[in-house]
Amino acid sequence: MAAVGPRVSKEEFMHALGLNPQDSHHEQYYRAMRDEAIVVYNRMNQDNSFLVETVRHDPTTRPPFFWHHILPDRQRWAILEIWRNAGPLTRPLFDRGATSSEYGPNWVAGWLLYSVFRSRDVRNNRNRRKGDNNGSVVDSGRVRQVEETTSPKKGYYDPVRNGTL
Repeated sequence: MAAVGPRVSKEEFMHALGLNPQDSHHEQYYRAMRDEAIVVYNRMNQDNSFLVETVRHDPTTRPPFFWHHILPDRQRWAILEIWRNAGPLTRPLFDRGATSSEYGPNWVAGWLLYSVFRSRDVRNNRNRRKGDNNGSVVDSGRVRQVEETTSPKKGYYDPVRNGTL
């Protein structure tokens, strides 16, 4: 089984594990694994000691933290923690991820943890930018303002609306 990197799609991740993304039973395995990664993610967001020095003591640094602000040894700890605490349903799938490659020590736990960080990063989450924050604490006014100033308006050219007629 070939390890996949943290930035591949969910479908590619599931295929690499031998799971079918269209199979509802396989989707249940995926969700159970993701839930286990979320538990560790939540623990990581309770403690500034997980952060790199440059942001650890910055009073403006608040959870949810960004993946690139987490110390590499703490990322490794979290990956191992997910794997160690895997339940009986997910243990065999996490065990498939053991590797000494660049995605080690466990590419399955690493992909899931990175995915959780990425999905909760408001800068990269289209649903949250639209105001659907799924119960998360997000300053949607600030997000909307940032989106309005950084995203060009998409649409069609209308000579009446655009004032040329």
